[in-house]
Amino acid sequence: MIELSAKNDVLGNMKRCSMILICLQSAICFAQQPNVLLVIADDLGLDPVPNYLPGPEKANMPNLEALMASGLTFDNVWADPLCSPTRATILTGRYGLRTGVLNANTESLLPSTETTLHRYLDDNTSGYSSSIIGKWHLGGPPGYPNFLGIPYYAGLRAGAVADYNVWTLTLNGTDTPRTDYITTAITDLGIQWIGQQTEPWFCWLAYTAPHVPFHLPPLEMHNQGALPTDQASIDADPLPYFIAMVESLDYEMGRLLATLSPAVRANTVVIFIGDNGTDRNVIQSPYGMLQGKGTLFEGGVRVPLVISGPGVSRVGQRETALVNSSDLFTTIVELTGHALPNYYDSHSLVPMLSQVDLSVRDCLYAEVSDNTDGSTYRNGRYKRIQHANGNEFFYDLLLDPFENNNLLSGTLTTEQEMEFNALVASCDLQVGIRDVPLNSFAIHPDPVSTILTVTHSFKGRVAFTIRSTSGALVATGTIKSDKHDIDVGFLPAGCYLFGIGDQRKRFVKQP
Repeated sequence: MIELSAKNDVLGNMKRCSMILICLQSAICFAQQPNVLLVIADDLGLDPVPNYLPGPEKANMPNLEALMASGLTFDNVWADPLCSPTRATILTGRYGLRTGVLNANTESLLPSTETTLHRYLDDNTSGYSSSIIGKWHLGGPPGYPNFLGIPYYAGLRAGAVADYNVWTLTLNGTDTPRTDYITTAITDLGIQWIGQQTEPWFCWLAYTAPHVPFHLPPLEMHNQGALPTDQASIDADPLPYFIAMVESLDYEMGRLLATLSPAVRANTVVIFIGDNGTDRNVIQSPYGMLQGKGTLFEGGVRVPLVISGPGVSRVGQRETALVNSSDLFTTIVELTGHALPNYYDSHSLVPMLSQVDLSVRDCLYAEVSDNTDGSTYRNGRYKRIQHANGNEFFYDLLLDPFENNNLLSGTLTTEQEMEFNALVASCDLQVGIRDVPLNSFAIHPDPVSTILTVTHSFKGRVAFTIRSTSGALVATGTIKSDKHDIDVGFLPAGCYLFGIGDQRKRFVKQP
């Protein structure tokens, strides 16, 4: 009995030691700095992506679906409606109204004064190697990405190619003509760079697919079959070619992931996002053709986002909280081990990766300076679009998710009027989109007893606030014309501040 008891003690100690060893090994693995792979698809909205509701024709994307099964899928993500502005928001954590990157042509140059994500990581001694491989489209000469703090850049500086087999590779400032298939070449460049790393790495991998020109990729890369390749056939029915290009992107992403060793793959966070909505020539119902890329409608700004890898414990789940493309800046910084919950217009999503029922923002914001100049924002239910020409739209996304009924085309109910005022007032303040010239509005009379008259030069509705001199908010609303009367008779006598955007004007309320 004594011998048996001693043997059991020895076995028990061995088991305890084994458990301790396993725990130590797990702790060591958990403590490792994860690699981060950011994959950006070009012109990919929700409609062709599996496991998202809109769109009858879905691409075959087994690698993305595997990431969804092993990670967290986000349902309410906005990017800007064009590629350069979105890329700038991710790279700087700042909206285009601050960087000046507002379209893909005349306002696509990222200023040299901006702090890029890669430079931020270096300045904070993150210990990470970092790169951008693939599409740049943020202007400047061949060496401009490196000048902005990108240690390694290899890819296409332009926004698109005329032919996927004829393009120019820029490698750390040197241009070289290429005749290989660019989707495959971008993958090969990513595989090569990742394979050379001996420390934690962050790889920004930006494909040109499925951006135009629509074409048939190599047959092994898609499931659409041997479609005719003449331009007339493509023009007559471009959708299957677009789907084939989406599938080719998924194929290449999977090829890159397959080259990672099991240990590296297990220690790599993969982030997949589209840079704007689907091209209007191939966008699918229930979106309309005039609601796709380049527009401020949901089909232009709503994109897929999936995050999978170490630290993501919400495996196979979906997240409905509001997310902006700018939020990837702080998210990636925090994934590398540096606390940065907020930074300008970026709010880290890292807490959501393990906790449910969290929200990091109340408003989404997007903008464009193109054929449909304007901006849009939304809260959890309502959305406002305001074009520079004064045209305005207001939608209840809960009841009208595909924006068929502009509530401003009729008379708002009292409840809708209140919701509109609350949306405009809160999002105007949070986003800070009103950089108001000092003399762009006036208020009178001063002092005032009952009716305060506001005259201004803005187009469309403008949010206003009234605060006490101590800063307490006492009233909000919107003004609807260039001369608008506001009843302030309910306010106690005293001094107040009337505000639009970042400007305030003092007035006295008398008994």
